[in-house]
Amino acid sequence: MRATLLALAVVASSGCAASLYREHTTPFPPATPKAVPWSLNRELLMPVNQRILFVVEVVAGHAPERDALNRLAALAQRYGERPATWTLGPLPTSLAPDTTYVHVRYVGNQLNHWGQSYWRRIGGHIVYVTEINQEMHRKWKWFLPERHLEAQTLIHEYGHHLGLPPFDHGYYRDYPDFSDGAHCINPDCALSKPRARALLYNFWHVALARHYLEDYCAQCRANIAAAKDYWRKQLKGARVADLVAWASVAHRVVARAVE
Repeated sequence: MRATLLALAVVASSGCAASLYREHTTPFPPATPKAVPWSLNRELLMPVNQRILFVVEVVAGHAPERDALNRLAALAQRYGERPATWTLGPLPTSLAPDTTYVHVRYVGNQLNHWGQSYWRRIGGHIVYVTEINQEMHRKWKWFLPERHLEAQTLIHEYGHHLGLPPFDHGYYRDYPDFSDGAHCINPDCALSKPRARALLYNFWHVALARHYLEDYCAQCRANIAAAKDYWRKQLKGARVADLVAWASVAHRVVARAVE
């Protein structure tokens, strides 16, 4: 019996099975970019400054799961290509110019869903905000350890900050209402929405295969790679243009000196 369950878990967790549980794509807003890098967030995905700092504030409810925050920081460091750490406390009044700030607010039952993400401007900084209803996780800890539930929610909301998913494999749950943000159609993605199809898939994927949704799917990872390649080529082109301009100036200076 145990071998049969394990075999079912392997089959259900395969890419072929995942395709059976995908949601249907829905149209994105008319202004959505249709080319690389789409609307992905360069600040969070490229080493544009020294570090990413998650400032964790407990507004209401029980204390956060430290392991979940460690997993979030590790993922942010991997995709952001620079150190990422977290610290407890309110957002500092003076924000360092060499740091990207993500403000994680644990708000208890003040939300009617798992979490939400948005950004706000403070001075010359854009601060990325994630709010977490950690009390909701406790209701489901009989099914999944609380630290994994919390990590999945944190990484899901961080995916929204990254700008995932692009239009070609995303959907809006309440289309044509765009207010809830885009989600990934793939049930094996941390950015999928916990709807009936995804929950059925994850019953096998998580409960039996013990594969937690703490990363993004192959399509989302490929999109991140494509965006980074685009940005790097842009940067390389700008450097070449600077070198050409510098060489032209140097040539004129030398020519005048010879005259």
